[in-house]
Amino acid sequence: MLSSFFYLIFGIIVIGVIITLLSAWAVKLSNPYRFPYFRYSFDVSGKRNVDLINLIDTFLLDERNRSLLDDYARQLDTWEKQTKAEIESIHFKWLRQKRREQYESILDEDHAYTFSTCRNRTRYNQANYIRTPYTVTFVDQQIQVSLEWLLDRCCQLEKTNFEATLKDWNCKQQRRLMTPKLRKKIAERDNYTCQNCGKYMPDGVGLHIDHIIPVIKGDKTVESNLQVLCSKCNGRKGGR
Repeated sequence: MLSSFFYLIFGIIVIGVIITLLSAWAVKLSNPYRFPYFRYSFDVSGKRNVDLINLIDTFLLDERNRSLLDDYARQLDTWEKQTKAEIESIHFKWLRQKRREQYESILDEDHAYTFSTCRNRTRYNQANYIRTPYTVTFVDQQIQVSLEWLLDRCCQLEKTNFEATLKDWNCKQQRRLMTPKLRKKIAERDNYTCQNCGKYMPDGVGLHIDHIIPVIKGDKTVESNLQVLCSKCNGRKGGR
């Protein structure tokens, strides 16, 4: 009876040791590498119609932020060199090969830079009829880009002398194309008549030349995107 009990306990201990060793071995063979992403978040609490790409351009306009990206690129290069050297120093060939595969599986340079927008919302805990506020932060939008993508944006921003985002710069350039000659041509084409309510303005008083699709949304100052509106209808459109 005692011997059976002893063998039972001994068997349980042996099984426990085997499970522990297998778990430790599994941990040792698991992937130890984590790709070091660059992360930056914009607080857009209380804001509507947020354009994340435009926010990234705003970020890039600041020379200090461009220096942050340069620092990260150097850190990433150092991390890659150190990790490769560490792998090549492994004595066992099979483990060295496994580490190479694990390292290559987590490389993600096409998405190395993560930009996101976040919003803060107020929530409440209630206890004994007393409400206590606390803040919850959640991610609203997120985009992951490569260094090449950022360099391309910087090259385009450099053409503006880093004075404005590409979206704002495009709007500025498109508005410059709205010449007096073009205004007159559109007014004559539309017979000085509001294309929304039909008001006739032969003297030009209250007559506005409107972009059907706003340039801020990416459209252009071309005849097909222009129309006559009266001041009242144009004001209503702008307030939407």
